Amino acid sequence: MKLYDKINGQEVYIYTLKSGNIEADICTAGARLNALRVNGTDIAIGFDSVKDYLESNSYAGATIGRVANRIAGGRFNLGGKTYVLNQNNGENHLHGGNEGFDKKIFEVMNSSENSVTMRYVSPDGEENYPGRLEFTVTFTVKPDGFYTEYSAVSDEDTLWCPTNHAYFNMNGDGAGDCRNNLLQINADGYTPVDGGLIPLCESKPVKGTVFDFNTLKQIGVDFGCEELKATNGYDHNYVLKSNHAAHAESALSGVKMDVYTDMPCIQLYTGGGFSGKGKKCDYGIWSGFCLEPQYCPNAINMDGVEKPILKKGETKKHYINLIFS
Repeated sequence: MKLYDKINGQEVYIYTLKSGNIEADICTAGARLNALRVNGTDIAIGFDSVKDYLESNSYAGATIGRVANRIAGGRFNLGGKTYVLNQNNGENHLHGGNEGFDKKIFEVMNSSENSVTMRYVSPDGEENYPGRLEFTVTFTVKPDGFYTEYSAVSDEDTLWCPTNHAYFNMNGDGAGDCRNNLLQINADGYTPVDGGLIPLCESKPVKGTVFDFNTLKQIGVDFGCEELKATNGYDHNYVLKSNHAAHAESALSGVKMDVYTDMPCIQLYTGGGFSGKGKKCDYGIWSGFCLEPQYCPNAINMDGVEKPILKKGETKKHYINLIFS
């Protein structure tokens, strides 16, 4: 543990977790992945201060909550009552609102050489969500990977869909942009979106489109296509076929990463609007890509998709498991 920064009079710490040839730096501000070193190569984009993280408006490395991605109009109905959340993305609610989990200082419950558990209690009515939500996240470094487990319980029915917003560059942080990184996503369908990035329907087949990553391909190979101009690359949700969500690798560093999760979807974002002064360099567009396990964006307002509802008194868990080779 070391002092990382101070924000609003609160001390912020980084915990370095180690096992074998894998190390992770976890920051108490936003329960955030600040670095992820695999055989000495740091594949996670990060910043040198909380101020730099917040000014980048990138959510880089942060734990996201209560609900990842967008809720249309910030409105949803639960138990016969309509809730109106804070709108922080045009007319929509994004990544927990104005003061989501990415902006909270987490309490450390316990830690060891290879694991740390952090906690945040979200009060009833925060961002206009119902219920007092007790949330914990445990990060564990293993000899072959990096495991994240989320757990939550609420005293009222509410919504809950956590994720991590790490930006990866498999070449290494500061080693150029991510367009030549190789990616595979195990999904037959993706959700087309409107101008506010709200899904228009449950899903459409990826086969024969620029959204098809069922076979390994360079992330940036289709960036010039008309379908990707509005988002300057990818910012799209995929409906997963199995718990083995994705695979990414670099021919330059030799690092290979497999992503496993129990969540039904994953968001691919390739940083088309990314910038900031990072740990090793000034970041620009496409400096890294995100693979964010989640429920379908706006799922609470859609038919035919699994909804991120947490029942009163129910303890619910989700995980993200990164395996390296």
